[in-house]
Formats: sequence, C-alpha cells, structure tokens
Amino acid sequence: MSEDKAAYLQKIIDSFQHPFYVVDVNNYKVRYANNACGFGELDENTTCHMRTHHSSTPCKGDHVCPLDEVRKTMRPVKTEHIHYDKDGNSIIMEVHGDPVFDDQGKLIYMVEYSFDITDLKKAQEDLQNKLGMVEKLNKLMFGREERVLQLKKEINDLLRGMGKPPKYYSRS
Repeated sequence: MSEDKAAYLQKIIDSFQHPFYVVDVNNYKVRYANNACGFGELDENTTCHMRTHHSSTPCKGDHVCPLDEVRKTMRPVKTEHIHYDKDGNSIIMEVHGDPVFDDQGKLIYMVEYSFDITDLKKAQEDLQNKLGMVEKLNKLMFGREERVLQLKKEINDLLRGMGKPPKYYSRS
C-alpha cells in the first residue's frame, strides 16, 4: 500500500472514537489500529492479546477469542472481555470481530472493534442487587402479612368458642 493510501486509511480509522484494529488471522498480529486503542506505535510483533490482555497467549477460557470464533464460523462474532486501558486499568469491553476475505474468499483479516460497557455492567449489577433486596423485603412482608391473617383467624376462633361474634372479617 502506498504511503498516501496508508496515511488516508489511518486518518479514517482514527476518526472512530472506540478501539478499532485489524488483526492478521494467521498470527494474531495487529496490522492497523486507531488512536482510541491506546496501543501506541505498532511493531512487527504486536499481537491483539498482548495489547488488550497483557498476555503472551491468545484468549481462552472465560474470554472467547473473537479471532478463533471468526475462523470457525467465518461470520461476525460478539463477546465480552476484560481489557486493560493504556493506564493498566481493567475495563469491561463488548468486543466485535468481523471477517475480511480476499478476492478468492479466503479469510485474511479480522476487524475488531470494542465498546467500553464497564458503567453499564456496574449499573446492571447495582440493579440486580437492589432487586434482590426488594425480593427479600417482599418475602419478609408477605410472611408477616400471612402471620397477621393467621392471628386474626385464631382470635375469631377463640371469640366464637366463647360464644361471641368474630371481630375480624376476611376480604374474600
């Protein structure tokens, strides 16, 4: 690619506000990356897993490797990962990987772009915690209401046993 075209391509991908980079499917090496990635200068050995996970090996386990999935399915993939920003802080990312094919239909690159969903995940967790507290409170209140109804029935039964009219009437 000529220098003019490479500079033009870099200008285009730098316009994206979210991390965006192109990975060689044969070796996980990052060929192009925008400034939002915070990768700094790329060299011949820059791999996606080294820059995003500080790992010498590709993603596995809890982190589904987008490149491995694209290779398997030959289709776009979406997953969630813990990545590290340029300051070393962990962030939760929604990671998208899209295949790039050559003219013969052979997979040659994967375009990967990510969105920081850390705040969204924290808000979801807070909401789940609050929902759990409401459910516990609801069970507690329901239990107390059942006990009050049971006590009213017992009082009515005692009153009837003494020949007096019931004091409490059911709503049903």
